[in-house]
Amino acid sequence: MLTWPIHLILMVFLFALGAVVGSFLNVCIYRIPWQKSVIWPGSHCPKCWQAIAPQDNIPIVSWLALRGECRQCGTPIAFRYPFVEMLVGLLFLGVYVVDVLYEKQIPWGALPLKYPLEVVYHLTLIALLVAATFIDYDLWIIPDEITVTGMVIGLGLGTVFPDIRPEPSMATTHAGGFWIGLTGLLVGGGITWGVRLLGSLLFRKEAMGFGDVTLMAMIGVFLGWQAAVMTFFLGAFVGLGHALWKLVKLAGKKIRRVQVHTVDHELPYGPYLSMAAGILLFSWRWLWAGWAKDYFGQLKMVFWFLLGQ
Repeated sequence: MLTWPIHLILMVFLFALGAVVGSFLNVCIYRIPWQKSVIWPGSHCPKCWQAIAPQDNIPIVSWLALRGECRQCGTPIAFRYPFVEMLVGLLFLGVYVVDVLYEKQIPWGALPLKYPLEVVYHLTLIALLVAATFIDYDLWIIPDEITVTGMVIGLGLGTVFPDIRPEPSMATTHAGGFWIGLTGLLVGGGITWGVRLLGSLLFRKEAMGFGDVTLMAMIGVFLGWQAAVMTFFLGAFVGLGHALWKLVKLAGKKIRRVQVHTVDHELPYGPYLSMAAGILLFSWRWLWAGWAKDYFGQLKMVFWFLLGQ
């Protein structure tokens, strides 16, 4: 049986692990879009090119100790580096709290030492979503190295461990786990590709990037097609604030007769799809039992009725 001190140790460990993973994700976010190796060369200052010493490469702590500057040349180190490390650490901690402490509904101090695979599965998805979010926010692209790799991992784990996905996407056989993952891939990617195609025809320009299609396919593989459908529509609401801000900014430019650029009319959708998937990852057990299960049941009835069944 796990006692509360062991829970506390595991939570601290997961936060620290998340910070380390966040540090690696910082490297991935910077290098993957430019087709650079994420392993070699080691971390270095982009101005003086001095290698960062191990004691200066401790997530969060080193940035604070160095006051956000390179030890060698004093070049400022962006706050986003420790921010990503802290964000991933907190998200990893949240997965433990939801998946272990709350989800299993076992009293604090009486939790058996099991369910690690489910936690790792969700931590993997969180890491992939964070990388996709910041790359898309910076460069308006989502590399296949993130999404296709995620599809392979999600499909593989879901096949080997068919009951690892949330309800109702659990399976009892390896074949069932594979087909559920493949269905999630096709539905998640398909609905996004369909909207992308329709929007392109209506507006005569690319409405969504293909990276959004592969991102949604990855989310469908990990969480199932029902969660993928909800992610797509929830993402629009999550990004509503940013969209309104851009509209206000665009209106201000037009009033001042300032030159308007293409970027003023667009915003990346990937970060909001990732945020929506994260929200569902943490809340799905309540949403499915309390509302979504009945909703999808009604949609199923309407679907078969329209088919005359």
